[in-house]
Amino acid sequence: MGKYFLLLMVAIVLLSCSNDDDSQNNEFVGKTFDYLFFETEQECIDAQTDPNFFINCHQELSFIDDENVEILFTDIKYSANYKVGNNKIIIYSSSQIIEFQNDIIFEIINSSSLKFVDNNTIWKLRTGNSIWN
Repeated sequence: MGKYFLLLMVAIVLLSCSNDDDSQNNEFVGKTFDYLFFETEQECIDAQTDPNFFINCHQELSFIDDENVEILFTDIKYSANYKVGNNKIIIYSSSQIIEFQNDIIFEIINSSSLKFVDNNTIWKLRTGNSIWN
């Protein structure tokens, strides 16, 4: 009887343990990271050559929840799923979007900086309501 009780207790302990991989995802929820093409807002404004066409001044990555992000590369914001692991953020591609058919990988430098692996650009945590803070 004692062996069965011990076996039952070990089984309960093993089955009640969970892999809490989402804890790393949660640290990014609600945060936005930016890559600026210009150091100041004035430089961006000065770079606009056509009053009828505004060129982007930045790229951005916003973590909506522990599974979903929005990423802006040009003038279109894409929604996608992501996962955090091994000090990387992997944003999963979508076969339905031509411009977004390969996974996007960011290396986590620290809590306020990410490195876009494709081109080694550093994306910084947005700390206010403006990208220029």
